[in-house]
Amino acid sequence: MPNGSKRWTPRASTAARCLRSPGSSWTEARPMLHLIERWFERVLRFIAYGGGLVLVGLMLLVIYEITMRYFFGRPFRGGYEMTELAMSLIVALGFPYTAIARGHVTVDLLGKWLDLPALRWLAALVHAAGAVFLAYVAWRAWLFAAGSLRWSDVTNMMRIPKHPFQFAVAISLGLFALVLLLEAVRTLSPARTQDSDQT
Repeated sequence: MPNGSKRWTPRASTAARCLRSPGSSWTEARPMLHLIERWFERVLRFIAYGGGLVLVGLMLLVIYEITMRYFFGRPFRGGYEMTELAMSLIVALGFPYTAIARGHVTVDLLGKWLDLPALRWLAALVHAAGAVFLAYVAWRAWLFAAGSLRWSDVTNMMRIPKHPFQFAVAISLGLFALVLLLEAVRTLSPARTQDSDQT
């Protein structure tokens, strides 16, 4: 090995090897990709903050419902419906940011048998397939929400319209699909890696 040269050491897991290896991060990709990712991450973070506010409101609703039920004997009859709707918003608003922050659980199955280029192509294929699937689900969810709006679908007790929450879920799935598409492009972005020396 020549003096001063460095050997690249692969990471332990598939995600680390193909997504966090030198040259494969967003900061070392093309400037346009880095700019898109940075602004997209900011937008998704603020959307996730909205989900956090809904969670705080849900906590206050639970406290109010318990207080009215056990101390005043006057249960809040719409609490169950509002809890269902709030939970749909909390999950929908947090999904895309969790994806771009890589907070979802990943499982390594082929990382021990594939080299780094193969892992990158496999990761890109998985992300692209996930993006296509989620885009289809988002489209179907949007059509379902549009039908709910057309037929004025509401909850049973409080008569709350369902379509705003259904549209929120559809948009969230669409954003999730965009995140996976960006991850696929990022995985295959040009890398400035150092070639390992042959021993």
